[in-house]
Amino acid sequence: MSDQPSDPNAERPVVREGQIPRLSAAEWIVFAVLAGVLAATNIYTTLLIGWGDTGSIIAVLASVVMLGVISKHKPAIHTINLGQTMVSAGGSVGFAVASYAAVRIIDPSFDPPVPQLICLFAAMGMLGAMVGASVRESMVKYFWPSGTACAVIQKSVTAELAPGEKSRPIWMLKVWGSVAAVLTLLAKIKLDTADDAHAILHAWKWKLQAGMPSEKELGLGADPLYYGIGVVVGPRVGLGMLLGSLAVPFLIQDNLVGTAFEPKLGDWVKWIAIAVLTLPTFAAIVFAYLYKTPAIVPPGFTPGRTEYRAPASRNPVYIVLGLVSAVVIGWLAKDVFNLPFAATAVTIAVAWPLCMVNGRVTGDTDINPIRLVAIVLLSGFFWLITKESRTAISMLGMAVVAGTLASVAVDMMQDYRTGHLVDANPVQQTTVQFVGSIIGAIVAIPVLNMLIAGLGGRIGEGMPLKAPGATIWAKMAEAMSAEDFTMAPELKYWVIGVSLLGCGYAFLTVWPKSARFMPSLFGIGIGMLVGVETSSAIFVGGLMKSAVTLVYTSGKTGPARDDGLEAAGNDTMLAGSSVFAAAAVVSILLIIVLRLFAAAGIDPGFYLATE
Repeated sequence: MSDQPSDPNAERPVVREGQIPRLSAAEWIVFAVLAGVLAATNIYTTLLIGWGDTGSIIAVLASVVMLGVISKHKPAIHTINLGQTMVSAGGSVGFAVASYAAVRIIDPSFDPPVPQLICLFAAMGMLGAMVGASVRESMVKYFWPSGTACAVIQKSVTAELAPGEKSRPIWMLKVWGSVAAVLTLLAKIKLDTADDAHAILHAWKWKLQAGMPSEKELGLGADPLYYGIGVVVGPRVGLGMLLGSLAVPFLIQDNLVGTAFEPKLGDWVKWIAIAVLTLPTFAAIVFAYLYKTPAIVPPGFTPGRTEYRAPASRNPVYIVLGLVSAVVIGWLAKDVFNLPFAATAVTIAVAWPLCMVNGRVTGDTDINPIRLVAIVLLSGFFWLITKESRTAISMLGMAVVAGTLASVAVDMMQDYRTGHLVDANPVQQTTVQFVGSIIGAIVAIPVLNMLIAGLGGRIGEGMPLKAPGATIWAKMAEAMSAEDFTMAPELKYWVIGVSLLGCGYAFLTVWPKSARFMPSLFGIGIGMLVGVETSSAIFVGGLMKSAVTLVYTSGKTGPARDDGLEAAGNDTMLAGSSVFAAAAVVSILLIIVLRLFAAAGIDPGFYLATE
C-alpha cells in the first residue's frame, strides 16, 4: 500500500491554525510533567545499561491515564499526538544529557554551573527540532517502524469503547507497571547498613575457577528494568549482550592472564567494544539498505487527508529561534567545554546533514546510529581544535553538540511520521517539541547530578552506573586529545581483526535468510561493557518475549499466524515498556527520597542497594 491518501483526487480540506496548539491548562501540565519524567528515566536507563527510549508509547498511555484522572472526557487523537511529541522530546534530551556524562568519567570534578548547562541543552534541543522540521515532508514517506507503531497505539487508546469494555493497552500499563514497581522496591531496598547486606530480592551470583586460567564471577540481575528492556528489544539483542559479556571473562581475560597486558584488561575491553560498535555498525547500515522495509500505511489510516496551512509567522519565528539557538550553543560550548567558536560552527554545519542521513537510515531500517554521528565528528574534525586547547573535555564538546542535535532531530522525525499517519498539524508538533526540549533540559541536568551523587559519586567502569555509551565517548576523546597516545601492537591486531570480522558478521545480521537467527551486533558491543549480570537478565527478558510469541502463534498458519505475531509484538511491547518505565521511575524516586532524608538528618530505616 502506498503512503498516500485513500483518494488522491479528492479535494482536501484546508485548515489554518496558529503555531500554539489549543490545549487546556491541565493538558499542558500533564504533558510537561511527563516530559520531565521521561527525561529523568532516560538518563537513568542510558547510564545503567546504555539503552534509552524516548518513551513515545509510554507517553501515549500515561497521558491517557493521567488525563482520565482529571477529566471524564476521552482526549482526541490529535491531543494525545501532541502529548507524545512533547514528552518524547524531553526523553530525547535526557538521552543526550546521559551521553554528556562522558565528561564526568574523564573528570569527576567537572561541574559547570547548572543554569549554563540547562541553557546549552535547551538551545541544542530547539535547534535539533528545527533540523527535523526542515526535512519533514520527505522523511514522513519512509517506514519509521517505531513511529508507525505509535500511531497504531494512539488510535487504539482513543477509540470509543463499548459499555464496560476496557482499553487493553491502558490495562496492561497499569498491571505491568504495578508489578514492576513492587519488584523494583524489593530489588533496590536493603534494611541493613552493612556493606555486605543484600536487597530483599538480590542478584544471583556464582563463581567459576576450576580448570580455568582465572576466576570468573557470573550472575543474573534482579532489577526488573533489565527484564523489561529484554522484553522490548527481544531475544536477538539479549543473546548478543549475553555473548558479548561472556567474551570478556572467557576470551579476552583468559588471553591476557599472565601477560604484561593483564593490568590493562579494562582498556582492552573498551577498545574491542569500540571496534564492535563503530565500523561494523556502519557496515550494517549499508547492508540494511539492500533489504530495507517498504513504507506502508497500516489499515485504517489516511495520511494527508487534511492540508494544514502554516501561519505567516512560522518562517520568521524559526529563523530567529535558529539563529539565537546557534549563538547560544557557540557561546556556552566555549564557556563549558572550552570549544572554539569555529569548531562549534563547523560541528553544527556538519551535524545538520549527518542528522538528515541519520534520519533517513532510521526511517528505513529502524537502526538509529546517533552515537556514530558524534564519533564521526570526533574522528574527522578533531583537528579544528588547536593543540593548545585540545583536551578530552573540549573534544567531548563536539560530540555533545552533534549527538544532541542528532538525538532530538531523529526523535522529531519519528514524531512527524506518527503525526502524518494520524493527520496531525506539523507546525503545532514542532511547537510542543520546542517546549518538551526545554523542559527536558531543565529536569535532566539536576537529575544527572543527583544520580551521580546518590550512587557513589562517579560513573563508569566498576560503578553502579556503568554508562557504556559515555564510556566509549570518553575513551575516544582521551585517545585523540593525547599527544603521546599509543596502542600496543597486539591490541591493534585485535581491534583491526574484530572490526573486519564484525563487518562480515554485520551482513549476516541483515540478510533475510539469516537475520532472525543472528545475535545483535549492537548487543554484543554493549554486553562487553555492562557485564554478565545485566546482560543475562536482559537475555532472559528476550526469552520471555519469544515464549509469548510462541504461545500466540502455536498451531496457527497463514493470516491467523500473522495476526498472532502482530498481537504478540504489540502486547510484549506494551508490557515491556510498562515494566521498563515503572522500574526506572521507582528507582529514581528512591534515590530522591533517600537524599531528602539525608538532607533532613533523618534515618529512613532502609537503604539503597547498588549491587
